Amino acid sequence: MICNKNHRYLQVYNTLPDAQDNNKGGRHICAGCAYVQGLKDGLYGLPPKADLSDLPYSQAGTVRYKDARKAYNEGYLEGKRINS
Repeated sequence: MICNKNHRYLQVYNTLPDAQDNNKGGRHICAGCAYVQGLKDGLYGLPPKADLSDLPYSQAGTVRYKDARKAYNEGYLEGKRINS
């Protein structure tokens, strides 16, 4: 599954560190999709996901090789903050 959403080009993802691996949420997972999933999980009070490998891949734009795990965690914390 390949992400083709416009969030792949948002400049905010430039601040994420580069990912060093591709194990369960590494460098090929779309950081934009990871952020959105984390935000939803945090908003709905779900436990954080350990495995992001079910999310779409992306090699385009600002999300290329960015740390999807870090993006997910940032989204999750934002979701929890909004929910509290």
